[in-house]
Amino acid sequence: MNQGPISSYWEKSALSQTDICIIGAGIIGLSTAISAALAFPDKRIVVLERGPRTMGATTRNAGFACFGSASELLQDIEVLGEDKALAIAQQRIKGLQILRNRFSDDHIKYEMHGGYEIIRDKEMHVLDSLDSLNKQMSQITGIESTYTVLNRREHRRLGFGQSVQAVIYNPLEGQIHSGYLIQAMESKAQSLGIRIEYGSNVLDIKENSKVMEITIQTLLGTYSMISKETIVCTNAWISELVPQIDIKPGRGQIIVTSPIENLSFTGAFHADEGYYYFRNIGKRVLLGGGRNLDFEGESTHEFASTEIIQHALLKMLQEDILPGKSFKIEYNWSGIMGFSKNKQSIVQRVSPHCIIAFGCNGMGIALGSLIGEQVIELLS
Repeated sequence: MNQGPISSYWEKSALSQTDICIIGAGIIGLSTAISAALAFPDKRIVVLERGPRTMGATTRNAGFACFGSASELLQDIEVLGEDKALAIAQQRIKGLQILRNRFSDDHIKYEMHGGYEIIRDKEMHVLDSLDSLNKQMSQITGIESTYTVLNRREHRRLGFGQSVQAVIYNPLEGQIHSGYLIQAMESKAQSLGIRIEYGSNVLDIKENSKVMEITIQTLLGTYSMISKETIVCTNAWISELVPQIDIKPGRGQIIVTSPIENLSFTGAFHADEGYYYFRNIGKRVLLGGGRNLDFEGESTHEFASTEIIQHALLKMLQEDILPGKSFKIEYNWSGIMGFSKNKQSIVQRVSPHCIIAFGCNGMGIALGSLIGEQVIELLS
């Protein structure tokens, strides 16, 4: 008779039952686990992750610690209304504060170089709305001018192409190293007694009157875990386990250059309502985005790159960001983000023993820690 991965008395009595099971070991999953361990130190907590390490977008993002470019926030205000748009920005700021209180800047390689947005001809109208946006944002950030336009000397120093007509500066944003962030989160979770099981693909969750039964596939076979509370934190894959929740995937393609001699800028930059984003990694330049060129094609769970977006990213590097500079593309990857219909976070109990926790919409670094705290409110 073949034996499954959980067969012995010891395994079944100690490893197949838990108080809180969190599905997904990304930023939101580990943030939730850490918040749960701090709030309920006597609870047994297990995190299940199907990959050999977390993937999705957690370690495949751009490492932006930001809350929104001027053009993105103005678009959100137009589409969602002022109250909802500002509430989203406020949640992002609060989430970043929790993150930095939980981990030292050194551990996650946080760098406060500020956030920027390049303005080309089609975005010049944004400048006309900066005064009103600053008045709205001052209620949240506590400073009179969250967004200011660089003077011509500061602008020219950045070395951008002639198509860049203006540059907006935000002093409150920064950047992190996503790999070191997940290492810090794993270390913190394990120090709190949280068990993280990689290579554990959750196939199904079923609820009875008292517990959730979770069916888990591993390389050694399939087994079941019983949990009093189950929290689904699988971002773009939430609908696979909780189909009534409508989360759509969105792929983000990223390229990174070789080191650039005399690189003239540092910081996290946005363009075109946040659909493009770039930053320095030391002397390298990371550039990602372009999803708006093919919304339908990029609404996928497939990790891949496409010719249309790769061409657009390379052209932007050559013409707008690094004109006249010699470089090679040394890294190329994609990550899968999740998007709700209205850019709102979704933290809700969907059954007596199951909670979903979603809050990304491309802002997982900013929102993850806050989402974890919101889950605890439901558990309490």
